[in-house]
Amino acid sequence: MNLINKFLQRSNLEWASIFIGFAVIWMVSGLFVEEPAAPALIEKKEAIVRVIDQKAEDYSKQIVIKGFTKADKKVLVKSETSGKIIGLPIPQGTSVKKGEVICSLFVAERQSNFDKAELDYNSAKKLYEEELYSSKQLQNAKSNYERAKLELDYASIKAPFDGVVDKIDLDVGDFLNRGSTCATVLDLDPMIVAGDISEDELQTISKNSDVYIVTNDGQEYKGEVTFISSSADEMMHTFDIEISIPNSLRNIKDGQTAKVVASAIPQPAHIVPLSILRLDEAGNLGVRVVNKENLVEFYKVEIIQDTEKGVWISGLPFNSRIITVGQDYVNNNEKVDIAVDYRTNKDENVN
Repeated sequence: MNLINKFLQRSNLEWASIFIGFAVIWMVSGLFVEEPAAPALIEKKEAIVRVIDQKAEDYSKQIVIKGFTKADKKVLVKSETSGKIIGLPIPQGTSVKKGEVICSLFVAERQSNFDKAELDYNSAKKLYEEELYSSKQLQNAKSNYERAKLELDYASIKAPFDGVVDKIDLDVGDFLNRGSTCATVLDLDPMIVAGDISEDELQTISKNSDVYIVTNDGQEYKGEVTFISSSADEMMHTFDIEISIPNSLRNIKDGQTAKVVASAIPQPAHIVPLSILRLDEAGNLGVRVVNKENLVEFYKVEIIQDTEKGVWISGLPFNSRIITVGQDYVNNNEKVDIAVDYRTNKDENVN
């Protein structure tokens, strides 16, 4: 009780001194308290993408055409007279020269007619020179002679060109009517490969295109485009094309199936991995690239051809920095850092 009374009986000066002392202690203690540091500013880092630097190259698309071989000439040699067959001097499947006899007909009556007409013509010429025959009589004798000569000549059916006697459907002793076929003769050198191409391919193939042919037995031959039709097939809307192949050894036969590989007109293109192609919001197929300001851009492209090395595309700038990794994590016009993608060496597959 005495302590409390003493505490309450302190003077105003003593109370003031106590309060000042507490204030000084509080102020001094604040110097030793560390205030929390202000949060540091977070620096946004740019995305890193892998790229390949590539220049466009002239690329010729390989167009494959399915076709078949056919002889440059294929003629059904027909008889211009009637008669019994007395000889087939050239066996079928054998080479023949122009003018060689393929079928011989019985000539007995024709020979006698010719001999008589020749004699009459020679006599008429002498009588005309002696002015004992008129010009009309001489012309009649000459016409009879030429007609008899043709009939005799028709009895020997000859090859119209150098080639191969492909088929003879007759035997010695058969009767051959006027207009009937004696034999089929083929000219196999050069050989023609016929096929058809689409409207799109028509724009990329010309007579100067490099072509080679692979026959069904695996043999390869260099060819030359000799014909491209100017009108399309009404049903298929395709265009006929013909390629000529030298065939002096006659290894290629008429009617074989064949594959034509033609090089299209070259165009600037890039080869890229198929996996980097993307679709934009409008559904356009394209590729993301990094421009000179390190900003991402999207270019629409067209596929020219997919190969074992990669896919050839058109539509990119001549010099392009193509994103190969990270294209799904960046947006158009976004600034990025780059790292070179050494995996896509041009000597290796890029797919």
